[in-house]
Amino acid sequence: MRNTSTIGITVSIDHGKFIRKDQDYLYVKRSYAQAIREANAQPIFISPDIAPDTVADICDAIVISGGDDLPPQLYGEQVYSPIYPESNERIRWEQQLLDLFSNYEKPVLGICYGLQLINVHFGGTLHQDISTTVSKAVDHGGQGRVTSHDVSIREESFLFSLFGETAKVSSNHHQAIKAIAPDFQVAAVAKDNIIEAIQRGHIIAVEWHPESDNTGNAIYSLFVEWSKQSKV
Repeated sequence: MRNTSTIGITVSIDHGKFIRKDQDYLYVKRSYAQAIREANAQPIFISPDIAPDTVADICDAIVISGGDDLPPQLYGEQVYSPIYPESNERIRWEQQLLDLFSNYEKPVLGICYGLQLINVHFGGTLHQDISTTVSKAVDHGGQGRVTSHDVSIREESFLFSLFGETAKVSSNHHQAIKAIAPDFQVAAVAKDNIIEAIQRGHIIAVEWHPESDNTGNAIYSLFVEWSKQSKV
């Protein structure tokens, strides 16, 4: 039996638009794997060519990594703001993973797009563009532009024991949760009341990129500890 947890990391798909014309490429930041390795677990990048059941067999937990925008049709809206859609193939595959890992009670960590996908998949909605729908919005970055800002952490959340009442986070998103999914709880918010973290059991998600800021070590270490419990 393996003593070290295996953590799967989902990847983005470029369907011949940016990396190389007419060729599909899988890609993800290496920093996800580095953060997991530093937390004493084994990271593996998982391709959407792997059957979801197989992923659930070989991984003790998964990270839904960052990505592009979710089509508003997924949460019952029409497009009213410019979006940069993520691959439908990736979305459908990760939704299957979310159902399996939820049913098996294995931990899931959503990062940025990952938080948004978790929220939409389980019944929530999104702001299509924060700057046009949220009054006096904090600068959250987006489309490759990275900023930082403080978040206020709820005392009952998984983050409170790690950071206390506040934390400074690395932000790079122009969409965010509008209505939170049923049965999920808010774990942290920004000054403009944008929801920055959510939780339900061992499904946790943050709108920022902990692998790129000082929150990473604590969050990934906690996640790895949870993954060890799923091995029992």
